Amino acid sequence: MIDLTKYRIIDLSVRLTPGVHSVNQEYVHGRELRKLEIRQFIYKPDNTFMYWVDTETHIGTHVEAPAHYIEGGKAACDIPIDSYIGPCIVLKFDDKGPVNGKRQAITPDDLKNVQERDIVLFYSKFGRGETPYISADSARFLTYDKKIKMVGIQGIGLEEPGKMESHENFLKNDIPIIEVLTNLDKVQRERVFFIGLPLNISYIDSSWIRAIALELI
Repeated sequence: MIDLTKYRIIDLSVRLTPGVHSVNQEYVHGRELRKLEIRQFIYKPDNTFMYWVDTETHIGTHVEAPAHYIEGGKAACDIPIDSYIGPCIVLKFDDKGPVNGKRQAITPDDLKNVQERDIVLFYSKFGRGETPYISADSARFLTYDKKIKMVGIQGIGLEEPGKMESHENFLKNDIPIIEVLTNLDKVQRERVFFIGLPLNISYIDSSWIRAIALELI
């Protein structure tokens, strides 16, 4: 039994605001760049309210599976569920800002504290065009030397700009990728316990998740 009183629970998921079509024909515009619309209806058998949801798999905090990159690859629900939960290291790279306008690479030397079978989350404070990125050598190191379970990013490029090396490396080796994380800057410890489970839906290449970190107080 986990005693949750010993942990601080940190929500790592962004909140999405959809466009809302109500049953009275009113519409409230959403705030998302990618399509997210919900349409209210009345479920007649018991006269309750429900919603149709019209969106895509890559919106908000989501986890990408091999099917995103590989034809016939595993869907998010086909990856063993223990890949999405477990010991996690949060690596922060606020010291890796651009140098002479060039983004910096995260190298294997930066990953010495990663343990075998970790979930690895990367964070930096930098915005688009300035973020450090995971080098191809680092992606291979995490995959083959550390055999990590999953990787996630906030303010980090998954690979060198213009390339897809890390996507290919991780997904071809059944290592899911979490994108659009938030609040990693609020994590105080390097090591936490992570939970971020995909929906149990067949075929889809990616799934929305509610990602949380359990941090010892």
